[in-house]
Amino acid sequence: MSLSIGVVNIEYLECPSDLVYNFLFSVAEDPNVGLEGVDADENDYWDGHGGFGNSFYEFQKGGLINRANGWATEEELSYTERTALIQGIEKLPFKKSFGTETIMLYLSV
Repeated sequence: MSLSIGVVNIEYLECPSDLVYNFLFSVAEDPNVGLEGVDADENDYWDGHGGFGNSFYEFQKGGLINRANGWATEEELSYTERTALIQGIEKLPFKKSFGTETIMLYLSV
C-alpha cells in the first residue's frame, strides 16, 4: 500500500444555467440522483464528503450525463430543456485522465 499526497485547489466557476444549477443541487443532495435502474461502471463516483454541506465528488463524464438524463426524466423536462442541460454539463471543465474524462466537483449547499 502506498500513500498519495496532493493539494486541492478550487476554481469557482461562473454560475451555470438554472437547469445545470438545479441538477447539480440535486447531485449535492444525492450523488446517485437519476440513476434508478441504471447500472454501469461509469456511474461510480468518489465521495470526499466534508460535512457541513460541503462535498467533493469525482464523476466520469458519462456517469454525470447519465444522472442528468435520469434527473431530466424525473423532472419531466422537455426535449429542449434536456438538450440544454446536457450541453451545459458538457461545457464543464472535464479533465482527461487514464483515457476517461472526469471532473471533481466541489458542491457546497
